[in-house]
Amino acid sequence: MRYAVIDISASSLSLLVADINGELSVQFTDRETLSVLHYAEGRKLSERGIRKIAEGLKRLKGVAAKYGAEKCYVISTASVRNFENYEEVERELKEYAGVELNLLSGEEEAFCDLTANSGAPEKSLLVDIGGGSVELCDPAGTGSSSFLDFGTVALKRKFVRHTHPSEGEARRIKKYVKKSLEKLAFGAPGEYESALLLGPAERAVAEMYADRYGIKGEAELEYKKLKELRNFLLASSRRSLLIVRIAPERMDTFVTSVVALCAVLKYYGIERAVCSPYGVKEGYLLLVAKGGREDKETPLLLASAKPEEGENS
Repeated sequence: MRYAVIDISASSLSLLVADINGELSVQFTDRETLSVLHYAEGRKLSERGIRKIAEGLKRLKGVAAKYGAEKCYVISTASVRNFENYEEVERELKEYAGVELNLLSGEEEAFCDLTANSGAPEKSLLVDIGGGSVELCDPAGTGSSSFLDFGTVALKRKFVRHTHPSEGEARRIKKYVKKSLEKLAFGAPGEYESALLLGPAERAVAEMYADRYGIKGEAELEYKKLKELRNFLLASSRRSLLIVRIAPERMDTFVTSVVALCAVLKYYGIERAVCSPYGVKEGYLLLVAKGGREDKETPLLLASAKPEEGENS
């Protein structure tokens, strides 16, 4: 059967269309840059922000239909979960875009990550640093998962005065992440030999790492070089130009993401990391297809038009 899932995250709306017949086979992906937090009014999402999300959701629903999706689900994680007017957002997205919104808790996000990466190498830690939370999973060891209830957006708001953190602000972020991991007590320093990085933020970091060190293809990130990249981004007057070229939609949080990732790897004593192609959306669809979740479906209109241009996988 062909499934579609649309994820509302802090920096984008993303679509995955996949066939699931025991295993998951990705057929198409698409992404629409949209910073949800630009439309925040205090702790609430503005009416304009709701309308912008609705417009993007309607377009991605149409793409999912054109690619033959038989079932469609719309999910959101901490990016919407943390707004005080979540119930209003849910109601108006249904009215404006005809979607049924399924809200994932931090625990559910982590379990989706874990499900998508069940065949991970021994002694590898899954790390998913998002805008609203940080998920950690031990797929090949204990099979457990946990999360920190803050992400790069909260770190930026708490510690960073301007667009990018200063060296002093970065030190405070690292200290805060370390203390939070100690309190979480998930795994232990020295327990993991490598990290699998999940999510678009980590992929953007890996792309800049490859660009910085002239690596072609998938890059294995060495902690020492990643730390050098972090220090360069903290000090360089060229950092904004580099981010615009690599990940313009992440201008506000990119350097904070690198600082947080380095802090996590240092805490666990991990010297190397690679990006996983599978994350929350893949794990979510696997759970739905296998009966592990019974969420609300979003209806799709049948479409006979040719597929639009997108990010084909």
